[in-house]
Amino acid sequence: MSSSSANRIITAVAGAGAAVAAATVTGAGVALVRIALDTTYPKSIFARKRLDHFADYDDAGDHVSEESRRWFEQTRQPVVIRSYDHLKLHAWRFDPDTAKPAPHHYAVCVHGYSGDPEEMAPWAQHYAAMGYTVFTPALRAHELSEGRYVTMGAIESRDVKQWVNFIVSNDPQAKIVLHGNSMGAASVLFAGANPCHAPNIKAIVSDSAFTAGASQLAHSMADALHVPRALTRPSIAFANLLLKRAAAASLADADVLAAVRHLTVPTLFIQGDADTIVDPSSARTLYEACASNDCELLVVDGAPHVASLMTDPQLYWSTVDRFLHGVPGLD
Repeated sequence: MSSSSANRIITAVAGAGAAVAAATVTGAGVALVRIALDTTYPKSIFARKRLDHFADYDDAGDHVSEESRRWFEQTRQPVVIRSYDHLKLHAWRFDPDTAKPAPHHYAVCVHGYSGDPEEMAPWAQHYAAMGYTVFTPALRAHELSEGRYVTMGAIESRDVKQWVNFIVSNDPQAKIVLHGNSMGAASVLFAGANPCHAPNIKAIVSDSAFTAGASQLAHSMADALHVPRALTRPSIAFANLLLKRAAAASLADADVLAAVRHLTVPTLFIQGDADTIVDPSSARTLYEACASNDCELLVVDGAPHVASLMTDPQLYWSTVDRFLHGVPGLD
């Protein structure tokens, strides 16, 4: 065989290999968007969850006691607003559950990825007992809220701001606490870090937030496929292109770490050191990067993802209550 023939064969093989690699990356990117971010796709995580396919494995509601669940169902009041892109956004509203309400005090409690407002029942009940009026929004494309794509907090944070604006429009003296779990935590951090955030946002409680939407997806994808995380990055990049076209959103906009470097609102970061969903060092990373002069960190020993409250409720609420009581404007 001549050297020129051998070179042609090598070139052809290399080209075929590159084509296979490109096709693999493209296919993985498409699958990622459909399964992880498109709530209408029949085989998505969201569709499977609606059909209770994860009933034996999904423990997101384990921290909701029957007493909290009953309180949630019996006292909730529906509220609907419009998003910036004209979607109907739904939330449940709860009046202060105490004989001594705190005037103009509000808590907005935001659930996580693929969750729903009922998961926030223990938090909503506690804030209501403190005298707060509480809202538990359903993020877009979750529960009763309209929408199709999930953007890991990039667009969801705008919806949180819409709820803040709704509260302030009805009570200009509102003093608002934003409390989010996981992707909900990322969303409230984005909302508070926005330079145009309402001054009515007085404090943020971030429970189990990730540092970046793209890296969180890469981490989850690598775990699900049992492959090195580096192999998922090209697929994440392609998925980002698809998401940008479909939802006018970019996973690059879901950079929580970059956002908290501009966050001046008093913020409490919480995470369990046994978190296997989000890197357990994330809360400390965000805490150390936070620009606010009033930040605190609580790491709960042995607590899995969003389970710090369930693991040590006394430590959890004593820390949250003390922190909020020390925030100017919430006394």
